[in-house]
Amino acid sequence: MKILMRTIAASCAAAAFCALAQEGDFDFGSQNEQAAAAANAEGEASPDAEAAGGEEAGRNAGAHVFKTLPYCRSIVGAAEVLKPGASEWEPLEEGKFYPLGSTYRTTDPTSRLKVQFGETEDISVQIEGGPSSFGTRFQPFGEDTRTVTLKSGVVAVKLPRNMPDGKFKVVSPFFEVVNPKGVSRYAYKQTVDGEVAQIRCITGSFGINGRNFTFPEVKTACEVKIRSSQDQLFTGLYGNRGDSAVILDQGSMLTIKNFETGEVASEKKTLSWVLSPKTAVRIHRAVPAIGEGMSVSVMTFDASGALRNRCAFAEGVGEINTGELGPVAQEEKKDDAAKKNAAAASDVMDVEVEVEDDAIENEVGGATSEPVGVSTDTAGDAKAATPAAGDDFEF
Repeated sequence: MKILMRTIAASCAAAAFCALAQEGDFDFGSQNEQAAAAANAEGEASPDAEAAGGEEAGRNAGAHVFKTLPYCRSIVGAAEVLKPGASEWEPLEEGKFYPLGSTYRTTDPTSRLKVQFGETEDISVQIEGGPSSFGTRFQPFGEDTRTVTLKSGVVAVKLPRNMPDGKFKVVSPFFEVVNPKGVSRYAYKQTVDGEVAQIRCITGSFGINGRNFTFPEVKTACEVKIRSSQDQLFTGLYGNRGDSAVILDQGSMLTIKNFETGEVASEKKTLSWVLSPKTAVRIHRAVPAIGEGMSVSVMTFDASGALRNRCAFAEGVGEINTGELGPVAQEEKKDDAAKKNAAAASDVMDVEVEVEDDAIENEVGGATSEPVGVSTDTAGDAKAATPAAGDDFEF
């Protein structure tokens, strides 16, 4: 138990040194390329086009949403494909079907690619400029779901607004985008120590699931950045555009379910945080010396970089949880202490000391008698309470 708590404390201390509210965005291409890609996708996602695509997808949803195999709809420039089991890339051919599990890429800034998954172009994945790559995950024959894996560069996904839930996913090794609807864009890069992704919702919505965090719904015109280390010991969430609510894991805590029997159970705790521009969430993990669950420290930062929330816990262990350790809680404790001190000070009563005339006369006359203002019965106690020279106080 002590070792686990020390591990959590060490991770919190290490996180405090590197806690920054926002990091610089990675360069996924020139500004002109990104602007052209945005204009292209937003132009394609016009209300009339989306309405027509939604009706078409609605008619197809009763049977099958997707074609059996992905279809190369169009190519501008040069594009390549790596088929499952192959060791070399080969040129991609327009109008040809390719097996699930294939990986697609463009190698120069001028090339464009569109791979269609449904009966119409309203269910497709596009590379809109710059060297980029994405893959498809193998699905058993007859299974009407599709999963796209991010590889590199900028990839856009176009789906109808009424896309059924659970049909389409966009995944990386450390997070997954679920239930996407409308048009979304993914700028993805593998770094030396992990990965970084900028995910933008152009129209519609989607959710994001990751370890110790969940975005229930990212809406139109919102963008978030997710950075993860290769060893899964760090995850950073950063707000780029709009406001997106994220549910953060705060471990589990033991609660008494039945006060008569003393039955104890674990209750999962979460924190809801709004990720807006320049705010951040930093999740640090450590492998404990004892036990299987990771030691986790979750921190939130506002736009000025100030720490707002902090909680440390062990995954799946209700006995190890610090609860909320943020500065707000500390300020509340200081306020409570100040109020208690003020209340205690107001309860202090003034004591009036009555001095008899005889005692005053004795003191003026120089006679040695009992101390002024102390009765005969208490004078002995006062003398006894005075420590002799050389005596030590026992604290």
